[in-house]
Amino acid sequence: MVKIDKSSYIVLYVVALFLVWTADTQAASLYERSIAVVGYDTPTTTYTTKKAATQERSFDLFEHDKQVPIKLSMLSVSIRVNFSNTDVLGDAAPEEFGECDVAANFRLPWASWYSQSGWGSEIRLMTSAGALYGAGDTALVISLIPLLTFGSQDGSFTLDMGAGGALLSRHTFGTQDYGGYFQFALTAGVSIPLFKQLGVGYRYLHYSDAAIYGPHHTGADLHMLELNYRF
Repeated sequence: MVKIDKSSYIVLYVVALFLVWTADTQAASLYERSIAVVGYDTPTTTYTTKKAATQERSFDLFEHDKQVPIKLSMLSVSIRVNFSNTDVLGDAAPEEFGECDVAANFRLPWASWYSQSGWGSEIRLMTSAGALYGAGDTALVISLIPLLTFGSQDGSFTLDMGAGGALLSRHTFGTQDYGGYFQFALTAGVSIPLFKQLGVGYRYLHYSDAAIYGPHHTGADLHMLELNYRF
């Protein structure tokens, strides 16, 4: 059985603090937008109300003095722990690997397609940071993966798949060599609601160099349990 190095817990603690700070910033942003909805001025947008008369009736015309900047919106954060490394893609890994990390999902404001029922699809951005361990060695791993998602607009029911990249702080673990520090990352996952804003899910994650470092390197397949919180 693979043991998690103490340095892995330190890395996860630092990453968790960063994500909590990011979530707090996101909450402040949501508050400012709610104030704007009820008619108060915010730093990003103001409105001017004009009265116009048409056929002896008056109505309000609202004009934007400034455009609201397009920003990423954080949808959820999650803690993920590997529970199996059964090989699915590529050659069988000579070493046994595990991973524990913290991930965040961001909604892209220009890439969503939902019906009036609240179901549809969109493109999201998933980032993660954590520890990849195997053969007594531990590496910091950071990933950035665009996802094509299907499900409910609030993110409670989600099926997704995507491909992106990951950076490892080391690429040799015992007898296994990933080939280099950069790895391609393929993923697929599903999540369902658990209680209020909490959800649970499964994620498959595959690391591979796609032979860019040569034909004799092996990646890893990870099967992870996710506990997520939706904003």
